[in-house]
Amino acid sequence: MGAAVGLGLVLAVLPALAPTWAAELVATPERGGRVAAAKGCGTCHALPGEARGKKPGPSFLSPVSPEAASEVLRRLWNHIPGMRQHYVARGMAWPAFSLQEMADLLSFLGADSGRERAANLDRGRLLLVQKGCLKCHALASEGSRAAPDLARFREFRNPVPLATALWNKAPAMLERIGASGIPYPIFNERELTDLLGFLDAFANASR
Repeated sequence: MGAAVGLGLVLAVLPALAPTWAAELVATPERGGRVAAAKGCGTCHALPGEARGKKPGPSFLSPVSPEAASEVLRRLWNHIPGMRQHYVARGMAWPAFSLQEMADLLSFLGADSGRERAANLDRGRLLLVQKGCLKCHALASEGSRAAPDLARFREFRNPVPLATALWNKAPAMLERIGASGIPYPIFNERELTDLLGFLDAFANASR
């Protein structure tokens, strides 16, 4: 149920973002470093050129070792509750990201779509159930109707709009998950890759 709440909030904003995706975003890690500084990431993470080990969060290295974009997105999802607590404790406003800013930040963090592995679709289908998605969502009308039908959406493999929606909607998402009493769902390595891969394959097959 917790994963379903989060995905529901993400997917609810995807249609509004879709027209922007048509224009290819050119991202650079240099701009991403400036975005990280401007959005206040340096209050918790050591930015390039700063001493490591002086701040509570992992240091941002430059250059960073590239990895699959879905793994960067997975780490973002898993750390949203801790980052939200950090902002609330310091009285800081939750910063919003544009698609371009998020594209640059993901580039700075080493996200590389070219390193994606093939998703295990059978495992992704199991994760859809194990993470509780169908307790709120339907998939092609099978499941709950409390949140949008996952089969209606596309672009599950595009990390930029997903990451942008995840971050920008995080306060509302966490409030709903907290009110539900369900623990925040954590994704282990490659689990989000397989879940998004399954949803992407299902959406394409149902067109």
